[in-house]
Amino acid sequence: MRNPFVLRALVLMIIFFLMNFFALPSAKSYANSPIKVITHTYNGIKFLTYPQVTDLKNKSAQKKINAMLEKHIQNSHNDYQKLKESMKKIQGEPLCNEAPSACQYEYNSIYKVLYNKDHKISILMNDYQFSGGAHGNTIVTTYNFNTDNGKQYRLDDIITKESIYAKITTYAKEYIKMHPDVFFTDNDTLNAFQVTKDHAFYFVDGGIALIFQSYEVAPYSSGQPVIVIPTSIYK
Repeated sequence: MRNPFVLRALVLMIIFFLMNFFALPSAKSYANSPIKVITHTYNGIKFLTYPQVTDLKNKSAQKKINAMLEKHIQNSHNDYQKLKESMKKIQGEPLCNEAPSACQYEYNSIYKVLYNKDHKISILMNDYQFSGGAHGNTIVTTYNFNTDNGKQYRLDDIITKESIYAKITTYAKEYIKMHPDVFFTDNDTLNAFQVTKDHAFYFVDGGIALIFQSYEVAPYSSGQPVIVIPTSIYK
């Protein structure tokens, strides 16, 4: 007859193994798990790419987020069509014969996932177009969502008091002054500078990042500069 203590030990070992093998992730690991994002091309146009989220538990939230991102690429496509029409109209002009490359307009739309955890996702849409001149122009648009319910975050969802906007503006101005190699630091720019509820932003670890358009606060060579605002400034 087998030793009952040995059998009991074997049973306990099997139970312990199964409990660890099938253990559910902790709430913290769920919070830090990124959601799946896949790349689509609009109407098969390879230079018009946009993201779609997938496999969300809340399908209504998934639909809401994807609809907003689809709307953006539809607007990008409309801008692309307008650019094509403009290019057709100038093809017979003397400049196009002298410098054909100056009349070959370009458009592309790409995206980047900047934050994807803690039930939030931040996506940067980057729309570039060239319509002659020394260089093209890029417009950046940020989208911030709650991945549990599909809510789109605006800056005034994060910053709820005017006094805090003033505090952030002061912090950003000091940052600009400390980085003259990146930003315009003349008095006119600094005096006019103000962070408002309409400012583009995205989530980062330990705060939010404000992103600026070309020429808004810096020369073209600086691209779209970013200023990170720590939570200690606005919490």
